[in-house]
Amino acid sequence: METLQQTIIRAAEAMQEELTARRRDFHAYPELGWCEMRTSSLIARRLTELGYEVLTGPAVCRDEARMGLPDRQTLEQAYRQAEQQGADPEFLPAARGGFTGVIGILRCGEGPTAALRFDIDALPVSECPDGEHRPTREGFASRSAGVMHACGHDGHAAIGLGTAELLMRLRDRLHGTVKLIFQPAEEGVRGAKSIVEAGHLDGVDYVLGGHMGGAPDTPAPSIGVGSGNTLATTKFDVCFQGKPAHAGFCPELGKNAMLAAAAAVLNLYASPGTGPRPPRSMWAS
Repeated sequence: METLQQTIIRAAEAMQEELTARRRDFHAYPELGWCEMRTSSLIARRLTELGYEVLTGPAVCRDEARMGLPDRQTLEQAYRQAEQQGADPEFLPAARGGFTGVIGILRCGEGPTAALRFDIDALPVSECPDGEHRPTREGFASRSAGVMHACGHDGHAAIGLGTAELLMRLRDRLHGTVKLIFQPAEEGVRGAKSIVEAGHLDGVDYVLGGHMGGAPDTPAPSIGVGSGNTLATTKFDVCFQGKPAHAGFCPELGKNAMLAAAAAVLNLYASPGTGPRPPRSMWAS
């Protein structure tokens, strides 16, 4: 009898062409954080087709907890662009105003709850127009000026949808609940807070995530799966409070907030490079 691992590998290999096409489509139509309206609509469509319980729009992200939200005009331009670039008309309206991101829920009876996170936003980077650049050569380079999937989130989104299909096929062999979180605005550390504050991790026993990556000494192309010290960041606000003083009268009593902030910035830049590198085994092909 075929083991569960063998079943997963066989099914995943059979999905190669489908997932390649999805990844290339996401790559051709990249969207910045909180503007992933086309991307979200297509993800919601596919999860619905697979039979998932699907959350979109304000149900995904708590409105007031969204960080670094673009201005209203930028968001409306993103909505119009998504319409023109083939967004799903049923699910697109829910994303209007920057309510991007999608959650798919698969309930398989009693058991633990696991969440899998896949980020979906692109970066404000211009893709190489050189004819030897593979996306350009094969016709799936970014069609949005100044925006590119330069961090692999197109791959993450495609992997998420492939995972969704595999889990649905295996649901009779699963116990518990799976939440697939397609997170907006990962770049700049902006999107996770609103999902957490919306309560989507309440009662979750495990949260798993991954990232496509590489290292300078990694043979190209190669794909590896492993764990290690992949770096991550967090965002917090610091307030510097000062005390004004006149330069001609008791300047020594002043407290220069600008100088303190500048000193903090300079000293923070002394910190990078002190942590360990990911283990070499993480990059095995």
